[in-house]
Amino acid sequence: MDELILRRISSLIRCNSGMHIREQDYASLAEKVRHRANSLKLTSLADYHTYLLKELEQDTGSSTGIADGMSHRSEWQELYSILTINESYFFRDSNQFKLLTEQILPEIISREQANSSFKPRLRIWSAGCSTGEELYSIAIALDELNFPWDRWDALLIGTDISQAAIDSARQGNYSNWSFRQMPAALQQKYFSTHRQSHQICDRLQQRVVFQRGNLLNDPYPSLVSGLYDLDLILCRNVFIYLNSQAIGQIIAKFHQSLVPQGYFLSGHTELYSQDTSQFETLSFPESVVYKKQSQRELSPPIPKAAQATTISLFTPQRSPRSGRTKDLPQPSPSPKSRVASNPNHNLAKVLHEAEVLLAQKAYTSAIQQAETILKTYSQCDTARKIAARAYANIGQHEQAMRLCLDVIRVQPFSIDMYYLLAQIAEEKNDLETAKSYLKKIIYLDANFVDAYLDLASIYERQEQSERSRKVHDQALTLMASLPPR
Repeated sequence: MDELILRRISSLIRCNSGMHIREQDYASLAEKVRHRANSLKLTSLADYHTYLLKELEQDTGSSTGIADGMSHRSEWQELYSILTINESYFFRDSNQFKLLTEQILPEIISREQANSSFKPRLRIWSAGCSTGEELYSIAIALDELNFPWDRWDALLIGTDISQAAIDSARQGNYSNWSFRQMPAALQQKYFSTHRQSHQICDRLQQRVVFQRGNLLNDPYPSLVSGLYDLDLILCRNVFIYLNSQAIGQIIAKFHQSLVPQGYFLSGHTELYSQDTSQFETLSFPESVVYKKQSQRELSPPIPKAAQATTISLFTPQRSPRSGRTKDLPQPSPSPKSRVASNPNHNLAKVLHEAEVLLAQKAYTSAIQQAETILKTYSQCDTARKIAARAYANIGQHEQAMRLCLDVIRVQPFSIDMYYLLAQIAEEKNDLETAKSYLKKIIYLDANFVDAYLDLASIYERQEQSERSRKVHDQALTLMASLPPR
């Protein structure tokens, strides 16, 4: 009986985090969960399994009644803390850090300086950061390169599934064991020592951010968490805990979250047998590195045949309250862009032409028209929205998502772009990401009926019938208040 319950607990852990627990580890798992069950005064493993399920079901989070993330001090957090080994130290894998400091970081910095006409930006993510040594090591490496912190828009962010690890990372206080591969000179330069405790200097501690994150279930790229348009992702000694399917989903998210030519580093051999074909694989003496290809390499000319297989999921323009597609006039024969030849041409007119092309499913022409507009009106987010919808309809999700996020950076309450991101995620069968975007839409506009209906549909697909019914009922209540049409 206990073995059956252990399998159910293991399956629950796998679905919620991607962690793979081998059968030979069930004895260790049993010991750990019995300890947690005793601490909760539960008499059996079956009761503990029920407790974990109820905690997930009670995860309501927002005022709309939609689930929005586990509570800060949940039993799931206690479980993650005992299942993961938060073992890390500064400059772990000295060869990879040599590669980072001598080649990758200088290249990123040089590229950003060359491409930026304003304040250059740098985004680095330590995914599965444990107690923070890796991210602080990156901060120290940048400082040793004389990185001009105050002249850059820099974000160094670390995430981990364990709240206990995040709390420890935020404190920035470490024992002697964390310094076993760190040069003594660097330790003296960046840490103050009190007995056997070593505190990171305030100057660098202020340069990093730590937050809890679930690599499998959280949506990435994510505007809310700041994890998008990243230059470098480090995810080392994390995949050893996860099953192959979860690893595949996570590295796909990493690819979407990187800028073109952005880098991704994993631990040695961690991605053996995984499909990394979306990346360019670079082999250095120190390590294998994965690089996202440039936009030009990712975007070959769109064949005409692509127009014959478009999908109708991505509608041209929606009213937030009714979800009805706006009626657009028929296009004139063979519309051509006149923006390039006459920069002062009425912007509203050429945008209208692009919208007509989009409505008529001439997606390639709509993209060309929108991009021509952007050459003259670089700040025109309406053109970006048109291009995003057109790219989505021909299945070029990467370009569509990037345009959505470009708009959201300027218009953080752009519900139509969040909705398009949700539709793309659902089209890719990334239901957890789709749910996250739909919940954000409902938070921003509690009357957006389509978000409720889509969310109810996803819950139904996931066989969560009770949640589906509740969300569907909320949609019906809202629809009852709308005009009959």
